[in-house]
Amino acid sequence: MKKIIIITLAIMVGACAQQTQQKETEEVMEEPQKAEKVLRHVVIFKFNDDAPKEAVEKINKSFSELQNHIPVIQDFEWGLNDSPEDFHQDFTHCYLLTFKSEEDRDSIYTPHPKHQEFVASLQPHLEKVFVVDYWAN
Repeated sequence: MKKIIIITLAIMVGACAQQTQQKETEEVMEEPQKAEKVLRHVVIFKFNDDAPKEAVEKINKSFSELQNHIPVIQDFEWGLNDSPEDFHQDFTHCYLLTFKSEEDRDSIYTPHPKHQEFVASLQPHLEKVFVVDYWAN
């Protein structure tokens, strides 16, 4: 009888240890799937019809270089509209910036002298600007 109880206890302890290990493994496996939310700042330009190609190229370069001067920009990318749908309303250039927080965007990026200088350089060349911000996972 003692032998049966000892074997039963050993089986129960082993099963508990296995369940604990499985639970810990599942928690570890879930961890990489949890993504930290980031703030996306989308800026889309419609240039004036008479904007010189060189000015547009300089604007693209200047915009991409902001991340070298403003460290709260976590990521930056840009590209030209390539949609086959006719909803673009002549907006051609799309820029995507990533921030960790609204404070980084509002209190550091937006008033930063390099950003303000960049914005001022746009004025003679842009017809319209469209901006949208959203939180992404």
